[in-house]
Amino acid sequence: MNGRILNNYNTDINIIGSIPDYELIYKAIELFSTKNDELEKLIVADNQFDFRTEKSRKRFLSAVYSAFLNFNSSTHKELLIQLFNTNLSLQSKQMILFWQFSFTNQLFYEITKNVFIKSYFSGRVSLPKDDVVAFIKEIISQTPELKDLWSEITINTIASKYLTMLKKLNLVDGTSKKTFKHIQLSNEELLIFIYFVKTLEPENPNILNSKYIDFSFVSKDSFLNKAKQLAKKELFEMSYNGEQLKIELNQAYQGIS
Repeated sequence: MNGRILNNYNTDINIIGSIPDYELIYKAIELFSTKNDELEKLIVADNQFDFRTEKSRKRFLSAVYSAFLNFNSSTHKELLIQLFNTNLSLQSKQMILFWQFSFTNQLFYEITKNVFIKSYFSGRVSLPKDDVVAFIKEIISQTPELKDLWSEITINTIASKYLTMLKKLNLVDGTSKKTFKHIQLSNEELLIFIYFVKTLEPENPNILNSKYIDFSFVSKDSFLNKAKQLAKKELFEMSYNGEQLKIELNQAYQGIS
C-alpha cells in the first residue's frame, strides 16, 4: 500500500497499452491475491509468464504494481483481493482493470473523464486520437514541469496506447478509427462499482456526487433504480431523500448469489 492514488502524471499508459495479452495482468493480480509475498519471485526469477528477458519481466511487474496493485487504504487492497478470489467473468475483469487504473493513474482518469466519457455520453460514434492528443497538450500547458518531459512523440504514443487500452478492455472497437461500444454493466459489475466508490470515498454521504459516478456509464436516474433493485437483495442498505443517495455496506464483497 503506497498511497499514490491520483497525485501525479506519468506515462504508465504507454507500458500498460503495450502489454499484448491482458490475461497476464489478470493472472498477476490473482497471484497477488493469493501469493503476495511470492509475486516478484514468480514473475522475475521463475519467469512464470515466459517473458524473453529479465528486464521485460521487471518492467511488467513494476507497471502492474503502479497501475493495478496501488491502493489508497487497506480496505481498497482487501476489496481487490476479494474480487480476484471470486469467479469473475472476463467482462467483469475488464471493467475492474478500467476502474482500478482510473483510480490509480491521474492521466488515465483525466483523459477518461474529460474526453472518453464526455464523448460517450454526448452520443458521438467515434473517439478520434486527435481529441486525446489535444487534451494531453492542454494538461501540459497547465503543468509547466511536463513541458520539457513529454515530446510530441511521447504525446502521440500516450494517445495511441490509451485508445489501444480501451480496445483491449472491450470499450471501443476498430483499428485506425475507434468507435464506441455500447457499455452496459451487469448487476454484479454495478455492485462491484458501488463497493469501489464506497471504499475510495468513505466519507462521501451521496454516491450520486462521486467524482467517479460517470465511470459507471449509467445515468443518475438509472443508477438510482438499479441500486434500489440491488438493495432489495439485501446486498447493502440505502436511503434516498430526493437528492442524496446514501449507501451503507453491511459486509465485505461477496458477489450476488
